[in-house]
Amino acid sequence: MRRFNLFLCFVFFLIGLLPLAAYCQDSAQPSSSGGDSLFMIFFLSGGSFLGILTTLPIVLLSFASTTLIIEHVMTLHRDKLVAPEIVVQLEEFIDKGQFEEAINLCESAKNFVTNTVGVALIKANEGEEAMIGAAESQIVEENTKLSHKISWLNLIGNIGPMLGLFGTVVGMVTAFTAIATTSDQPSPKQLAGGIYTALITTVWGLIVAMPSLTAYFIFKNRIQRIGLELTAISGELIERCKPGVHAK
Repeated sequence: MRRFNLFLCFVFFLIGLLPLAAYCQDSAQPSSSGGDSLFMIFFLSGGSFLGILTTLPIVLLSFASTTLIIEHVMTLHRDKLVAPEIVVQLEEFIDKGQFEEAINLCESAKNFVTNTVGVALIKANEGEEAMIGAAESQIVEENTKLSHKISWLNLIGNIGPMLGLFGTVVGMVTAFTAIATTSDQPSPKQLAGGIYTALITTVWGLIVAMPSLTAYFIFKNRIQRIGLELTAISGELIERCKPGVHAK
């Protein structure tokens, strides 16, 4: 389901880029003054091979980051992670002492709460301590899954500036190479390719890093809050199991 959401977000993102692509196609035409277009400068780093080679990976990272942010905005909600009707149905089974039905529901509808309550119910015959231990271990695992879900944003946010710095170094090397290999004073046009690469890759690195890291910490706080809420719900359901288990 998560892969489908990512694919859907990426499709919507590409659709949103269509107006930009149309604009870029028009702007890619040489201007009457002979200067490079905005698309050539900003997206292709002046059109040089090294410029494209260093800029393209960062641009792709920005697309990936935007897709992940959209997907997380759509899915990182308590009701999305755990459907309320599943919790209500699970409460009904537990209150009626229908533990087999509750276990079957937990196995058929996998989420934070059902996974936690399910492992606790399976350990019911081993006693209360076994139930609590199994539930605590499962809660740690479920929180880890939620944290891993957003870890890609943290990775992208840290790699983006490093790729930008790499492009900056490549651009400066290109510019100084032009100076070193030119017998006379190099013209601005000879230095433009390296300067394009140095500055544009730096800009792209920051464009990738700032929203990615900001979104990562926002989602991290949201996940911590959701994790606490779902842990409380799971704990309450397990507490309801105890009298029934002892009576059984």
